[in-house]
Amino acid sequence: MIAEVLLAPLRATKGFLALEEAVERSVGKPAAAFGLVEGARVAVAGALSRGRRTLIVAPSDQAAMRTAEDLTRCGVAAAHFPARETALFRADAESRELIHRRIAVLGDLLQGKVQVVCAPIEALLLQLMPVAEFREAILTLQPGDEADLSDLTRRLAAAGYAREEAVEGRGQFAVRGGILDVYPVQAMTAYRVEFFGDEVDSVREMDVLTQRSTPTDAPLLVYPATEACASPAQMRRAADLLEGELSALRARAPKKRAADDAPWLSGEDEEEAGAARPARKAALLPEDRRPERIEALRQGRRGEALENFVPYLYEKPAYFSDYFDPELVVLEEAGRLRERAQNVGLEFYEQVKNALERQEAFPGQQKLLDTWDNFVRILEKRRSAVLGHMQVGLGDLRLSAICNIETRQIPDFQGQNALLVEELNAYRQKGTAVALLTGGRARGERLRDSLRERDLPVTFAEGTAPLAPGEMAVIPLGLSRGFALPEANFAALGDADLFGTTRQRAARRRRKAGEAIRAFTDLKVGDYVVHESHGIGVYTGIARMTMQGKTRDYLHIQYQGTDALYVPTDQLDRVQKYIGMENKPPRLNKLGGTEWARSKARVKGEILKMADELIRLYASRQAAPGFAFSPDTPWQRDFEDDFPYEETPDQLQCITEIKQDMQQPHPMDRLLCGDVGYGKTEVAVRAAFKAVMDGKQVAFLVPTTVLAQQHFQSVRKRFSHFPVRIEMLSRFRTAQEQKQILQKLKDGQIDILIGTHRLLGKDVQFRDLGLVIIDEEQRFGVAHKEKLKQLKTQVDVLTLSATPIPRTLHMSMVGIRDMSLLETPPEERYPVQTYVLEYSDALVRDAILRELARKGQVYLLYNRVRSIERFYDHICRLVPEARVAVGHGQMRETSLEDVMLDFYEGKFDVLVCSTIIESGLDVPAANTMIVCDADRFGLSQLYQLRGRVGRSNRLAYCYLTVPPNKVLTEVAEKRLSAIREFTEFGSGFKIAMRDLEIRGAGNLLGSQQHGQMADVGYDLYCKLMEEAVNELRGQAGLQVDVETKVELPVDAYLPQEFVQGEALRMEVYKRIAEIETRADFSDVLDEMIDRFGDVPPEAEHLMWIALLKALSARLQIERVFLRGGKVVFRFSPSATIDGAKLVFALNKAKSDLVLQRSGTGTVLLLNRAGEPEQLMELAVDALEKVVPAVVGETNPNVQRKVTE
Repeated sequence: MIAEVLLAPLRATKGFLALEEAVERSVGKPAAAFGLVEGARVAVAGALSRGRRTLIVAPSDQAAMRTAEDLTRCGVAAAHFPARETALFRADAESRELIHRRIAVLGDLLQGKVQVVCAPIEALLLQLMPVAEFREAILTLQPGDEADLSDLTRRLAAAGYAREEAVEGRGQFAVRGGILDVYPVQAMTAYRVEFFGDEVDSVREMDVLTQRSTPTDAPLLVYPATEACASPAQMRRAADLLEGELSALRARAPKKRAADDAPWLSGEDEEEAGAARPARKAALLPEDRRPERIEALRQGRRGEALENFVPYLYEKPAYFSDYFDPELVVLEEAGRLRERAQNVGLEFYEQVKNALERQEAFPGQQKLLDTWDNFVRILEKRRSAVLGHMQVGLGDLRLSAICNIETRQIPDFQGQNALLVEELNAYRQKGTAVALLTGGRARGERLRDSLRERDLPVTFAEGTAPLAPGEMAVIPLGLSRGFALPEANFAALGDADLFGTTRQRAARRRRKAGEAIRAFTDLKVGDYVVHESHGIGVYTGIARMTMQGKTRDYLHIQYQGTDALYVPTDQLDRVQKYIGMENKPPRLNKLGGTEWARSKARVKGEILKMADELIRLYASRQAAPGFAFSPDTPWQRDFEDDFPYEETPDQLQCITEIKQDMQQPHPMDRLLCGDVGYGKTEVAVRAAFKAVMDGKQVAFLVPTTVLAQQHFQSVRKRFSHFPVRIEMLSRFRTAQEQKQILQKLKDGQIDILIGTHRLLGKDVQFRDLGLVIIDEEQRFGVAHKEKLKQLKTQVDVLTLSATPIPRTLHMSMVGIRDMSLLETPPEERYPVQTYVLEYSDALVRDAILRELARKGQVYLLYNRVRSIERFYDHICRLVPEARVAVGHGQMRETSLEDVMLDFYEGKFDVLVCSTIIESGLDVPAANTMIVCDADRFGLSQLYQLRGRVGRSNRLAYCYLTVPPNKVLTEVAEKRLSAIREFTEFGSGFKIAMRDLEIRGAGNLLGSQQHGQMADVGYDLYCKLMEEAVNELRGQAGLQVDVETKVELPVDAYLPQEFVQGEALRMEVYKRIAEIETRADFSDVLDEMIDRFGDVPPEAEHLMWIALLKALSARLQIERVFLRGGKVVFRFSPSATIDGAKLVFALNKAKSDLVLQRSGTGTVLLLNRAGEPEQLMELAVDALEKVVPAVVGETNPNVQRKVTE
C-alpha cells in the first residue's frame, strides 16, 4: 500500500478524488488524469492500486523498471516484467537471464505472490505458452512427498532444465543415486533433495560454490526454465506445420545464387584462414538450416529459443493477460504507448521479413507479436486509468472521464545544498509540507543534519504518517523524481531532485567474494599437469589397479617419450593442472632426469630475488616520514553519499584500507586491483577528495590521452557539487593552455591534475602534492617507472590495475606489498544478451540498424589488420545509413586517439576495430558488439571485450560470430564450446574468471615472471612464492618437503556408482587429498554424505589414508607400511625432527607408538595388531596424540630445525 505521506496530499485534491470515483465506473472506457509529472504518475498509480491486482503499462522497459522500483520503495510491492528479445536468427547459444526474470514473474503471478506488475507494452504483446502448460511444469517438493526420481528427471528436462554432473547455475539439475540437486530459475539459491525410496526425505538449500547444503523450512518450488514447455506430440505437430510452410515457401521463392567470396579478404588472409575458405561462399546467404530445425523438433530435441515457435506448438497460445487478471489497468502516457506498440510491430515485421530472406525464419512466426488494437481489448471488462502530462496521441482510445490534477516538476538541485536551502525556505514561507525522500536512513540523517546546520527545522520521520502544514521531514522512502501539489500545499522531493542521481540499490548475488575461482579440479584427459617432484606431463585418465588383492585408483600421467607415472589418488595434493601462457604448450619433462629440479631451483631463486626487493622497498617506505591525513570530514561523507550506486562490500573494504593508510605518518603505496567496471575509479576519487580536504594536491596519472580525457570528464562530473578545481594536461590542450595550467598548479590554484606521462615532466611543479593516483602502471615505460619509484618514497601513491589479482597469488604476497582487491562483480541492471552464431552480412546489417533505431552505437570487431580497411569499405556499402569509422593498433597514436574520441562523442555510429578497444573508453551509447571470428579469441579476451557494452541501463547485445561451415581446429572447437557456456553467468562466469586469473598473474608480475610461471605452472609458482616470503621474513628456518607414501593393503578408491563422472571424481579426490586434520576429515565426510549419500567403506578408507599421510608428513615420515602385521613409520633421511622432543611426547602420550632401530635407521612402530582397516584408524589416533607436542606448526611443509 502506498505510504500515507503521499496518499493524504493526493486525497486533498479535487482532481484525484474525481479520478478515484471515475475509475470505479471505468469498465470498458478508461478514466484519465492529466497534468501529472513523472513522480506524480508513480504516486497516483500506487494510490489507485491499493488493495487491487494492478497492471501498470509503461512505454519502455526502463520506464517500467523505474516505476516498479519507485513503487517498491514507497511501500507498494511491485514486480517488473521485462520484454523478451525475439531473435529469429539461428544461434548456437544465447544468454537466458531475461527469460529467467520473465518466468519468475509469471510463476509468482500463478502462485498469487504478486499483486502489482509494471511492464513495457512490448512485453504484453508477445505470445506465451498456455497457462495450463506452465502450471503443469511447476514442481513442488517437501519432506514426506511421494515422488519417482526418474519421473522428476524427465519432467525437469521437459521444463528446459539442463542435466549436469554438478549444478553451477540457474536452469541446471544433477542426479546422483537418491539425491537431486536443482537450481530453480526464480530462486536465489540451489536446492538439494534427498530421497528414501520414492519418498522425499529432506529438502535443503545448497551453495553452488562449495556444493554443501544447509537445512531450510521452505518447500522446494521449481518454475520451468523455458517459456515453451512442449510434449513430444506438440513438437511433432509443430514440425509438420513448419514443414508444410517451408514447402509452400520454396515453391514460390525464386532461386538465388550464393554470394561470391567476401571482398574484404586478401590472399594472405585467405591463406591464414585456411579451412575457413569454403565458408566465404556463404557469407551473404547462409545455408538453409531450417530443415535441420524441423527434424530436431520432430525428434524431440529442444535446442535454444523454443519460445520462438509458440504459434506452432500450441493450438491456443496465451498472452500475459491470461496469466494475470488485473482488477485495474493503468496506462502511463497512452499516446506514447500506442506509438511504441505500432513501432514494435513494424520492427518485428521487418525482422521476420529479413529473417525469411536469410532462410532463418518461417512466415507463421509473424503471429508471435500481437497488435495494439488487440491489446486494448483487455480494457473492455476491466477498470482502467490513463495517466499522463498532456492529452495527446490517444488515437481512437475513448475515455469515460477526464480529470485534471495540477502537479509541478521539482527543480533539479544536483546536490547543491545552497539552491536546495533557498527552495525549502520558499516552501517554508508558504507553509508547504515538504517530504524529503532520500531512499535510505543513513543518507537521510546526513541530509537532515546538513539542513539543520543551515537553520531549517527538518525532522527525521521514522514512520510514513501524513505531514502537518509547514512541516519538513526527511523520510526513508524512495522516489526517482519528486512533484509538487499546489492545491494540497505539499511537495515531495525525490533522489534525483536532491542528489542529481537516483540511488540504485543492487540486488545482491549470493556469491561469496573471492570464491569465484575454486581449486583447479576440472582436469580433463589431455590436460597438462605438474607433479611437484617429477615435473610437467599429460594427464591421460584415472586407472584402477588391483595389487595383492587390494584395489586403488591412480592418476595416469604421460611424460616425455614412453615414460609414465601412476600417482595414487591420496597424493593428488602434489599434482596441479598446468596453467601457464595461453596458446603455448609447455615442454614435457623426462622422468628421472635433472631438468625439472633445475627449472624449479632457478624459478625459486628468481622469486627470492623479487620478494627480497619488494620487502626492502616496503621496509624503507615504513621508515620514511610522510603526511598523516586527517579523519573524514562531514564533506567527505556528503561526497561519498553522492555516489549513485550501492557500494559493493569489496569497495567499502578497499576504501577503509586506503583511508587507514593515508592517516598513517608514512607514505602510502597501495595497489588496488579489480577488473574493468568493478569500481576502481570511485575508490580512487574518494582518496583524492580526502587529500584535497587537507589542502593537498592530487596527480592522476593515466597511460593514454583518450583515457585522460575520459577521466577528466568523469571526475569533473563526480566533483561537480563541490568547490574542487580540476584540470587536465595532455596534447588536447594547446601550448598556451598548458602554460596557464602549469602556472596555476605551481600557485596552488589546481586541486586535482589529470594527465598522461606529461605530468612527470621537469616543468611540472606542484605547490603541495599529497597523493599520486596511477592508472595501469604496467603500461608506462622504464624511465617513467623510475620517476614513479622516487615519488613513492615522498608522497602517498595509489596504483590502479585492471588486472584481477588471483586470491592465491595475493595470499602468497601478503606482507610484501599492500594490496586491495575488488573481486565482487557489479550487479548488472540489464544483462548483456549474448549469442554465438554463424556470420552473415544480413545479420550484421540487421544488428547495426536495430542499434541505430534506438540512437545507439556499435562496435564491429574485426581483428585482421591487413584487411580491416577493405572490411571497413564493405561495411560502408552494406549499411550506407550508418556513419562508420575504423580504428586499429597500427594507426598513428594521435590518429587512433582522435577516432576513439570522435566515437565517444557520438560523431560515428559504427566503429570497425581490432582488439585495441579492450582497454579503451567507456562509451555508454555503445550497446551492440559484433565479433567476427570469435573462435580465434581466448575466453578472457571475449570476456573483456563483452564488458565494453552494457555499461549503461540499456539492454546490450553481443554477437559472437564464426564463419559458416568452417572446419574448426580442435583447439577452436574446445574454445567455442566454452564460449557457449560463457553465455550463461553460472558456469561461464567462473570459466571466464579462471581464464582472467591466469592472464592477470602474468600482467601483474611482468613478462620475466610470466616466463618463470610458464616453466613451473601457476599453482606451483604461488606455492614457491609463499615459501620464499616465509623464508625471507624469518617465519621458516629450514624447510623440509617430504613426500609421504602410505602403503597399507586396503581398498581405497571412489566407486563409480558412488561418484559418477570423471571430472566430479577428480574434484572429490582433490578434496580428500587436502585433508590435514580431524576437523577436515569430518568436514569432507559430511560433505560427501550431503552430496552423494552414504559413504562406502572404500571411500572412507581413502579419507583415513589422507589424514594418516598428513599427520605423518608433519613428522617428516616418508613411508608408512605394514610389516609383520604391525604399522611401521619410516622417517625421511633428511628429517630434522628433534629426537628428544619426540621421545618426551611418546612417553607423555602413553600411545601405542614406540621408537625402534632398524637396518635403515630409526622407525616408529604401532605396537598393535589387527586388520589393516582397523590399524589405519588406530595409527591416526596415536599420531594425533604425539604430533602437536613435537611440531607446533599447522603447516605440514614447514618445520623448525632444532639444535640438539
